[in-house]
Amino acid sequence: MSRIKLQSSEKEKARKLHEMRRSEEGKVIITDVDGKLIAFLLSDGKASAVTVLGGKDYPEPDCINSGDIVIAYVRDVKNDIGAAFIEYASGHDGYLPLNKLPKNTSVKQGDLLPVKLFSYAQKGKRATFTAKIDYSKYPDGDELYEKSKHLTAYSFLYRDEAFLKDRLEKVIRKNEYTEIVTDLESVYDNLKPFYENIRLYTDKDFGLSKLYSLNTVIEDAISKKVWLKCGGYLCIEHTEAMTVIDVNSGKFSPSKGTDKESAYLAVNLEAASEICRQLRLRNISGIIIIDFINLVSSEDRESLLNELRSGSVNDTMKVSVAGITALGLVEMTRKKELPPLYEQLR
Repeated sequence: MSRIKLQSSEKEKARKLHEMRRSEEGKVIITDVDGKLIAFLLSDGKASAVTVLGGKDYPEPDCINSGDIVIAYVRDVKNDIGAAFIEYASGHDGYLPLNKLPKNTSVKQGDLLPVKLFSYAQKGKRATFTAKIDYSKYPDGDELYEKSKHLTAYSFLYRDEAFLKDRLEKVIRKNEYTEIVTDLESVYDNLKPFYENIRLYTDKDFGLSKLYSLNTVIEDAISKKVWLKCGGYLCIEHTEAMTVIDVNSGKFSPSKGTDKESAYLAVNLEAASEICRQLRLRNISGIIIIDFINLVSSEDRESLLNELRSGSVNDTMKVSVAGITALGLVEMTRKKELPPLYEQLR
């Protein structure tokens, strides 16, 4: 076959795949992006949620999940702060409060003990673990307990095979997609018992990451600037205490004859809708302060708050819109559960 025909064939294939991608809505894509196993909820032509599930070769030794039990190595004990520093995998450390040891138990440097993840690492803080384990809640609990006395450091005493399913359902509801698509056999095998609507994608020429431009999706999801259709934009900044979002008119140009207040309300309403999407997409939690374009009318201000409330209804985390401060700033909170996306991607 000539080079021209080959090029034409590849272009036609690319065109068909592009059309398929554009026509698909409400799909969960799970694939490897830069060495991380990531799930994307794609709907209405854009990403609604993104979450890191672990390493691409899940289950991998350094990926500890909430249902797992791992044998940790006690690296140091600090009685003055009531905690031990542990390693749950080579080069991966954690924090074990001494009040999370079983009763009448003490630890010293060099000890091995079974632990469970209590909370994920967030904002530079180590992951927290607990050694209080109720073996009766595990299959063959008595055998697990005895086995724990003979394992070496970093060994998994129990691996939660439903972790991917549980993690996925924390972020994405089942009624939000028609199917799950993955190009990783290990993920397909893990999730197949839980989902009938999962499909293994096998086209090696156009991987899922390339087909759905997932690197671009991630870049957009961690970018400080988010453009709005009207020409305005959001500027999203993270601090230790809160997330601050600034709404700017940017390139927005109101229609001829439109009064300034109505024009600013239109930008703010579009911004409010996009902010609700961005909070979920980026998994932003805690205190959120938004500096909208100033509105004079109390009725317009209430419309803006209602837009934020209605836009948060479909969020998988609890969102509260507190109101507008004396300085005209909108205060919101979003429940903390998992680390924000930019931390998950580190």
